[in-house]
Amino acid sequence: LLQGLKERYGLHLVAVSNEGRELMEYRVRHFELAKWIDTFVGSCYVHFRKPDLDIYRLALDVAQTPPQEVLYIDDRAMFVEVAETLEVRGIVHHGYPSTLAAFAEHDLTPG
Repeated sequence: LLQGLKERYGLHLVAVSNEGRELMEYRVRHFELAKWIDTFVGSCYVHFRKPDLDIYRLALDVAQTPPQEVLYIDDRAMFVEVAETLEVRGIVHHGYPSTLAAFAEHDLTPG
């Protein structure tokens, strides 16, 4: 879904993660995530963890994107709520159908 949206709309994708270094590096390599995710902001590298506002601020700085132009997706409502305090729009991922519908509400549909 995200890969299709990226291709269709030319989105810049940033992954914000609390994973440890070894697991994050394994997943990026094993699933070839760097082919479609542009930037990884991992707590193992930046020494902030979600829900700390600083990790979201850092991701915004790295992306060089105003918060109002960002759509943050997470499966934990608390993390989405924290990001929204920075004026970032959010989607709580519960499953493919509901996330697809949430993207459509933001005028984003896969190609």
